[in-house]
Amino acid sequence: MGDMKNDEASFVTTLNHAAADPFRLLVEAVKDYGIFMVDPAGNVSSWNTGAEKIKGYKAEEIIGQHISCFYTPEDVAAGKPQRGLQIALAKGSFEEEGLRLKKGGAPFWAIVTITHIHDSFGAHIGFANVTRDISERKQAEAMLRLRDQAIESFMQGVIITDPTLPDNPVVYVNDSFIRLTGYAREEVIGKNCRFLQGPETAPEAVDRVRSAIGAGQSCLLELLNYRKDGTSFWNTLSISPLYDTAGRLTHFVGVQTDTSPFKLLEQQLQQAQKMEAVGQLASGVAHDFNNLLTIISGYSELLLGMLPSHDPNRDVVKAISEAGERGAGLTRQLLSFGRKAVLEMKILDLNEVVREAEQLLRRMLGEDVLLTAVLDPNISQVKVDPSQLGQVLINLAVNARDAMPRGGILTIETANVELDEVYAAQHADCTPGRYVMLTVSDNGCGMSLKVQSHIFEPFFTTKEPGKGTGLGLATVYGIVKQSGGSINLYTEPDHGTTFKMYFPAVDEQSHPLPHHQRATQVAGGAETVLVVEDEDAVRAVAVRALQDQGYTVLDAESGKQALRRVEQHQSRIDLLVTDVVMPEMSGRELAETLCLQSPGLKVLYLSGYTDDAVIRHGILQAAVAFLQKPYTP
Repeated sequence: MGDMKNDEASFVTTLNHAAADPFRLLVEAVKDYGIFMVDPAGNVSSWNTGAEKIKGYKAEEIIGQHISCFYTPEDVAAGKPQRGLQIALAKGSFEEEGLRLKKGGAPFWAIVTITHIHDSFGAHIGFANVTRDISERKQAEAMLRLRDQAIESFMQGVIITDPTLPDNPVVYVNDSFIRLTGYAREEVIGKNCRFLQGPETAPEAVDRVRSAIGAGQSCLLELLNYRKDGTSFWNTLSISPLYDTAGRLTHFVGVQTDTSPFKLLEQQLQQAQKMEAVGQLASGVAHDFNNLLTIISGYSELLLGMLPSHDPNRDVVKAISEAGERGAGLTRQLLSFGRKAVLEMKILDLNEVVREAEQLLRRMLGEDVLLTAVLDPNISQVKVDPSQLGQVLINLAVNARDAMPRGGILTIETANVELDEVYAAQHADCTPGRYVMLTVSDNGCGMSLKVQSHIFEPFFTTKEPGKGTGLGLATVYGIVKQSGGSINLYTEPDHGTTFKMYFPAVDEQSHPLPHHQRATQVAGGAETVLVVEDEDAVRAVAVRALQDQGYTVLDAESGKQALRRVEQHQSRIDLLVTDVVMPEMSGRELAETLCLQSPGLKVLYLSGYTDDAVIRHGILQAAVAFLQKPYTP
């Protein structure tokens, strides 16, 4: 008991000395740190202004209270207050960062240092506790972590450089930059960004970046960069300077947005617009061209019929006729490319078209090329024109044969495929859904990027002059597009070429569609034919050919004139041969009027226009007889 009294007396004496010490006055004046004494039992024995500011207690409220009131209930239950004192007693001091409680229970982050205090004789007399509120620092750290997480979660590549160092090296890249470029962090940190440039990076774009960096300014541009594996990608680059509080330039931040998918769509759109423009041009001249060819071919045939078999002029006329046929074929190709050809759509199995074309393709390819067909027996039906699809196979086979001058393998495949939204997003001419894929592949010489960019354009050819019209693949493109499908090319130099065509699958069962009625030769010459055509020369060919066959022919240059001729003739008209598109009254309107007057009147429609005009006039129907110009007698 006496020893305890002596200890208390010693502790009081020490505190009294401290109270008289000028150092105590300094401690009391400190406001940014909470400094207070704790007795050996853990009770608060002194309290400075800083402690009051940080924790909210006045001295008279807290002196005598145990320090556990500053801890969370969870920490108290875990014995943290007592353990801190024990460690300080054993080791001389204890420091901890953690949550503490203010008056009223509000938590705050603090760094707490507990120091063992002893008297001049070395006897333990208590602890000195120094508390610093670090809530703002913690909030700043949390905000920095949030920013780091946000930057790392960017889909865009982020790159930071330091212009205060020589060559403006990279000091930071995020994960998206690594995924986008294929480089590891250690491969780019400390290097200048020029490693992203390549042979096709525009010098003008590089100059803009350098000028902006040199002037410490922002910059936004699109440029072509290169990955570690050598492949290129388009990206929109935004560069922004960072300045410190003194206004000094410290860093540049670059944000890369991969625009390759959008660039691809943009290129596809530009290509489609270019193809559409040429297609419109082709279809625009088709009517006049077809009329001219009708005249050339028609009169050639008439002349051949008039000349004896031994006449030397027959060869000249035959040459004219053959030129007309070639012109007609060229027109058909142009219309196919421009998606304006008149198609006879039919629901069918693509495998049937391939099988029917196989024998012809084998003869055309020759013995040096092995033709292999890999056909899915369970493919869905499609709606296409079988003859036009056969033309697609022929044109692609010719292209493959020319790409394999020393022989090779041509493979034709069919399969059901499901194109998803991801694929559709990368191909502007495609929508998600069920398709039947037709693939034609060869192992020939392949194509360069430059050739690929022009491959479907009309009149583009890599063949020698006189060995190709440049319309083969353009025709393929047009037929596939007009059939509601899409076509994609996959090729590399020396690694062959693959064309993949996708046709929408249909649920209807395949069945043959009725063909258009064709005019048949009528025996004898007692029938009367009314020919209505607004082009005089074309009309003259038709009239002459029919008259040579013994028919009675009436002709008119317009629908209204035709009605007057019928009224004047006052006899039965057996057949109406009429152009579809004419001024004042269309061929369809004329036919309807005459059929009301003469039920059972047969009608044959003629047109040099494309399918748009023919469809608009309601001609492409199963029961309607239609003859496309150019034609021959």
